[in-house]
Amino acid sequence: MLDKYKQYHIKRIIEATNGLYNQKDSICHKCHNTKGDLNCFFCYCPLYDEPDCGGNYTILLNGLKDCSDCLKPHEEEFVESWLLKII
Repeated sequence: MLDKYKQYHIKRIIEATNGLYNQKDSICHKCHNTKGDLNCFFCYCPLYDEPDCGGNYTILLNGLKDCSDCLKPHEEEFVESWLLKII
């Protein structure tokens, strides 16, 4: 029964964080060039420090990852899978 409620709450979290960058006076800023909806739960990707994160990124001249072309952490399925791991 606990799993049923855990899944329910995860779905509520995802619904609440979809499209936050569109809200007036939001602290979430759109950092990707997309017209689609984004889930903003992970503003900072939990896989950023992973050398093989599986996302679409480039390495800048200063050695940092530029993840502006990656939408992986903004997909509902990704957020749900991570929330299931930590809850």
